[in-house]
Amino acid sequence: MNEPNAPPTFQLPEQMSTVSADVDWLYYFIYWTSVVLFVAIVGAMIWWAIKYRERKGHKAEPTGHNLPLEIAWTVAPIFILVFMFHKGFQGYMDMDVAPANAMEIRVNAKQWAWEFVYPNGGSSDELHVPVHQPVKLVMASADVIHSFFVPALRVKRDVVPGMFSTVWFEATHVGHDDIACAEYCGGRSSGPNGELPYQPSDDPLHPYVAGQATGHWSMHSMLYVETPENYQKFLKSIGDPCDQFASTGKKCPTEVAAGQGAKLYQSKGCAACHTTTGARLVGPSWKGIWNKTEETDKGPMKVDEQYVRRSILDPNFRVVNGYQAVMPTFLGQISDGEIDEITEYIKSLKE
Repeated sequence: MNEPNAPPTFQLPEQMSTVSADVDWLYYFIYWTSVVLFVAIVGAMIWWAIKYRERKGHKAEPTGHNLPLEIAWTVAPIFILVFMFHKGFQGYMDMDVAPANAMEIRVNAKQWAWEFVYPNGGSSDELHVPVHQPVKLVMASADVIHSFFVPALRVKRDVVPGMFSTVWFEATHVGHDDIACAEYCGGRSSGPNGELPYQPSDDPLHPYVAGQATGHWSMHSMLYVETPENYQKFLKSIGDPCDQFASTGKKCPTEVAAGQGAKLYQSKGCAACHTTTGARLVGPSWKGIWNKTEETDKGPMKVDEQYVRRSILDPNFRVVNGYQAVMPTFLGQISDGEIDEITEYIKSLKE
């Protein structure tokens, strides 16, 4: 798994993403700060315990109150903690906000497997991505809370039922790593015969093959970072890429979903409040709204998968400024698949 240009660090695995170095730097800053403070505090405790131990001829006396010392040990750590929080929050936001050119892959989590759906509509139970390409994962759970975790990418994000969660990364070199569920989601920790979730394989391109899926342990999968050429070969193996559909007379799967979303736009009554031309109506127009930041009654909000889903199921949670909170909820009246199709339709309505 390790490559010369991305070796493992003292306590952490190899670095395979653009954020790995920053994550490791902060980790080791916190680690060595803790080590230094631990040694200093415990060392001082031992020193003072020996120095002021009970001895004949010495009478113990109260030390009294030292206000400057107490202020010093209260204020000094604040600067360190604020710095740690700032760096941690900065790193979190860097991984939360994907670049505009990021390729989007859907991740469906369920007991007990991962499904990865690519832009061409094909899917696989292993994640394949091209090297040096930002990848945005849009994740949803079909049942319980899961947690998508790839150690070498330094990426970990909970996948919660009833909502979308997102994270992005950019792999720095070709290789592979484990994908695990870092949230215990039920089931056994090993197979019925004690087998591991993934078994070694003789195939150099896929050195591990899936075992029998029987419980939580089988949420294990693999990430494969490939050259652009090999990634395109992989896409062809699971379904024709969208740019090849024109020559066959077929529509790209994402176009099919957008077409279904256009039908739902009419059948669900969305057209009564939202235009697709940019004209103002009861609600905001859908044209060019995707990835736009809207000013709402509770602050700015980016129009993404989570915003669209929440707006359909709970319309009043964020109302765009200048509009009234008159939209009814569609909770119980629309499926997750239909929400996805409406989302694809909104994506297709570019300026």
